[in-house]
Amino acid sequence: MKSTMSTRKITIIFLSLIFISGGFSLHSYAKKPTARTFLQIGLANYENAEYSEAIDEFKQAIKLKPDYAAAHYYLGNAYFGLRRYDEALESYKKAVKVDSQHTDAYFALGVLASMLSEYDLSVNSFKKAIKLNPQHSKAHFSLGDVYSEMEDYDAAVKSYEKAVRITPKDAGVHYSLGVAYLKLNKKLTSKARNQHRVLQKLNNDLAKDLADKIADKR
Repeated sequence: MKSTMSTRKITIIFLSLIFISGGFSLHSYAKKPTARTFLQIGLANYENAEYSEAIDEFKQAIKLKPDYAAAHYYLGNAYFGLRRYDEALESYKKAVKVDSQHTDAYFALGVLASMLSEYDLSVNSFKKAIKLNPQHSKAHFSLGDVYSEMEDYDAAVKSYEKAVRITPKDAGVHYSLGVAYLKLNKKLTSKARNQHRVLQKLNNDLAKDLADKIADKR
């Protein structure tokens, strides 16, 4: 069961723990909380699925430190938790604006932009995440999904193939790659069958589904 602890209680407990652990001296305890303090309290709220309270704390952190990329990113996550997607999108955009090296924010932006059918933004965001971390399998996989939505199966296959090389035991990637082969060209059915053989060792349900799709191509 999720905690229903109020923001005020979390704040008091958090500050007390820091004080007890020696994080604050008597002098510093009298000072106003820092942006990092608000961020940490917001994260505690977020972990308890108290998204509205988390939003308030993240906003306080941003008020004290407008270029706080982490606060913008987690604010986006909290908005996402409340399905306030437009506001989440803007928060992710601000996160990458103030920190162009924030891989997680680029990835989150790509995922949300895809959900909102803003495919160009999604593609660009995933590409930036991949540039920062070429081994980001989920970014390659998600990029492949966006290309599939756009019916650009050639690009989708390339992205899925990169994801497979990074995470060869990910059944979902093998399945999506097999489907993309079938969508791209009937001549690639043999490659789809290769993915089916791999899936038989990883996920029987996905293997059966892909087998059905291969049969439909005959």
